[in-house]
Amino acid sequence: MSRWSIPAAAVAAAAAILTAGCGSAGPGGPGAVDGAAAVVPADAVAFVAASTDLSSSEWHGLAQPFLQRFEPYRAALGSELDVAVLPSRQVVALTQPHDAQKLAALAAQRNAQTRTIGGWTAIGQTTAALDAVAGATSHLSDSNVFVEAMNELPGDALVRAYGNGEEAAQLMSSLPGQLQGTTVPGGVRFRYHASAKPSRFNVATTDFKWIAAAVTSESGGVRLRAIVRPAGLTASGPARYIIHPTAPYRAALTDEIPAGVLAAADFQVPAGAFDSVQPPKQLQQLYGQSAALVPGWLDELLGGETAVYVRGGAPLPELTLVTQPADTSAAAQALDSLLAGLPAGNPLRGVKLVHASIGGQFVVSTTQAGIDAFRGGGAKLSSDPRFVQAAKQAGMGAETTGFVYGNVADLLPFLTLAGVSPPRGLPSVGTVFAFGDRSNGESSYQAFMSVG
Repeated sequence: MSRWSIPAAAVAAAAAILTAGCGSAGPGGPGAVDGAAAVVPADAVAFVAASTDLSSSEWHGLAQPFLQRFEPYRAALGSELDVAVLPSRQVVALTQPHDAQKLAALAAQRNAQTRTIGGWTAIGQTTAALDAVAGATSHLSDSNVFVEAMNELPGDALVRAYGNGEEAAQLMSSLPGQLQGTTVPGGVRFRYHASAKPSRFNVATTDFKWIAAAVTSESGGVRLRAIVRPAGLTASGPARYIIHPTAPYRAALTDEIPAGVLAAADFQVPAGAFDSVQPPKQLQQLYGQSAALVPGWLDELLGGETAVYVRGGAPLPELTLVTQPADTSAAAQALDSLLAGLPAGNPLRGVKLVHASIGGQFVVSTTQAGIDAFRGGGAKLSSDPRFVQAAKQAGMGAETTGFVYGNVADLLPFLTLAGVSPPRGLPSVGTVFAFGDRSNGESSYQAFMSVG
């Protein structure tokens, strides 16, 4: 299980958290130092806190479909629900119920246990998890790292979240284009640690102190902010290369991607990005013995600024990839290898793709029209009014470490055709825009969903 996926266990509990919301849950808002953080063990790897006021207007109606579903739980959950992920990867929820008996009954229905600890009721699946909370001798509220992270977040947030350094590192490595390897520049200092994972490439890796995130309400929508704070470099010995956060770049492909796309993602792919990647189990299941060759094929196929975007089409949307490999001829061969390496009978093996080399870029699409639109001189994404407005609302400047854009209003009909139905009662969602940035040594991420 990947470290950042462990809050996936918390996501189930955070369904209530992320669909809840009000602007205040005691001094300092959700996750205040004098709240459940005074009960949660200091070595918790992740912590999420929010109010359970589902009727808050600050969510712009996004919680409306969930109101009826969660109404029976309001008295049981109290006014705030927090979720902690322990080092054992067990999840414990904490609340101050308005009705303790209703909470106990709710927990019993889900084979969970409850225990009162420090004025909070803890809910867990095992006795061991509750013992870990009850027996803690130091707490998040005592942790300078936690307090520092929370102090970076607005007190009026709808949701506040914290992850320790390992979680921050896992997140950074899982986001495309957010880490890169370079030779060690002069004057760079790093710590030697005998416990650091030895590397035959003599690589020093960036350590992180924490990640902190908050969801806030704004006029016209909801914003997610996240900050990742670094903590220097670590190596097992003299290092020739360092793995560090990617520097911001100008997303030049927006000047070539056609306007009117339903969704787009743009990020950097450093040279050799897949060299040291261990193929995931899913890839091994898909490619079998050829799985070990996939990272090499990807390194030949992808490089530099890379974008994936979707345009409307009939009967299916059109998907296009644009990348800047070192050798477009080798990229074409790598693409053929990726498709030919799939086992017989796999539906992806029969997918017909069109590709072309255009100005040193390798373009792959599910239709010839996709190639022609990229090559053509029509309106481009950088002048698309919806895209421009979404980027402005999100706050992206002239440079970024990568972005994701979705025109939800126009994408929904295609999702419906694919059998994905949004919950009834959702308000009108316009666009979603998320981007990364880096300044003052910190990596930051923002996402804005426009509503109404």
